[in-house]
Amino acid sequence: MRIAVLGAGVAGLVAAMRLTEAGHTVDVYERWPGLGGQAATLDVGQGHLLERYYHHLFSTDRHIAALYDELGMQDELEWISSSVAYFTQGRQWPFVTPMDLLRFKPLPPLARVRLGAAVLAIQRGPGNPAPFERITARKWIERYMGRDAYRALWGPLLRGKFGERADDVAMVWLQNKFRLRRGDDAAEEKLGYPKHSWELLFNALRDKIEAGGGRVLIDRPAAKVEPGFVITPGAPHSFRKGHDPRDFETLEPERYEAVLATVPSDVFEQLAAPGLVPEAYLAKLRGIEYFTALCLLIELDRRFSPYYWTNIGDDALPFVGLIEHTNLIEPARYGGRRFLYVANYLPRGHELLDLDPETLLERYTPGLRAVNGEFERAWIKQLWLHREPAAQPIVTVGYRDKIPAMQTPTRGLVLANTTQIFPEDRGTNYAVREGNEAAEAMLGWLP
Repeated sequence: MRIAVLGAGVAGLVAAMRLTEAGHTVDVYERWPGLGGQAATLDVGQGHLLERYYHHLFSTDRHIAALYDELGMQDELEWISSSVAYFTQGRQWPFVTPMDLLRFKPLPPLARVRLGAAVLAIQRGPGNPAPFERITARKWIERYMGRDAYRALWGPLLRGKFGERADDVAMVWLQNKFRLRRGDDAAEEKLGYPKHSWELLFNALRDKIEAGGGRVLIDRPAAKVEPGFVITPGAPHSFRKGHDPRDFETLEPERYEAVLATVPSDVFEQLAAPGLVPEAYLAKLRGIEYFTALCLLIELDRRFSPYYWTNIGDDALPFVGLIEHTNLIEPARYGGRRFLYVANYLPRGHELLDLDPETLLERYTPGLRAVNGEFERAWIKQLWLHREPAAQPIVTVGYRDKIPAMQTPTRGLVLANTTQIFPEDRGTNYAVREGNEAAEAMLGWLP
């Protein structure tokens, strides 16, 4: 059968490969002029690739590690000791080992012990998410870790990530963060990163699809899906028009026998012609809200801080995290160059989302100087800015009941996106699992 997959992110590429392996001919349509979706790479010059948005793996990420093995790339992932800090009270506090927690002075001594015991109980417990789905993170933390733990640590982090929706976030979101970072050795966190960027993985998946007779069409989004699975493609450079497919110039339609979409829920609704999907299903899609990722990538002429990852616990700073990539991967891999991501998550319509890179840097500069008092604009060699409107679904109490089914009410039409990754948080590893499950959902319908 001839199948269209919409989106060449990790989930879309994996699903397309599985459908190809099952004997179907698959065309993949992708808006961006590159592969990988939210993990897509950026040419930063001098032959070097970096992700538009920071990415790494945890030692618990089994799905993507198995995919690397399956594709004959067993040696591509390397595992590196991580360094994490928490910024509050005007300084970075190391936050990796149990001893770091015991030295974390923003919390009273007994509160540190109580917090550590609660985290350890979650990490080593049975992992049943159900009790954590019915209570907000704030209520759970204040009940079991104490009000000091919420005031000094988790409250600022949740507000940084979810803004005014912080008090609505279910504890299951945080529970899985704790379990994800459990790893094999609690004394030293190891993070995974590919030796040749993620691009090698994306190319291997594309080659598998094309070897089966399919096409992977980058810079070629779907602009409309009509009943009978007629796909109207968007013209090249549609990505410059934004994310709404209704704004794209179009090419000649093509007909398929099934469609598997891996696009965000709002884009799926914008793609769907009247009569394709019942209104009740579309209404369910609208029941989950996204926050936008705003990511400023900076090339520096020197190290910014000693840490790879700094969580920001000061509400006065206008960003939520600093990820100094070259404190995880040696600068020598990039010809001695150094790179820092400044991470943010914001509701749609937030004023920062409309700023250009230089103006955003001006807004961020006081915060950067709060972390490193010596920071100057002269340290910066280049800037890149990326926005992803559908980056972070907001996981609220009762979220499981809001998740749309992969098999839509229209037979032969499957939707797979980050809103369905649950109870885990979205990420590259779970995008692999999502792609596998989406292909299974489609194959369950096909002859």
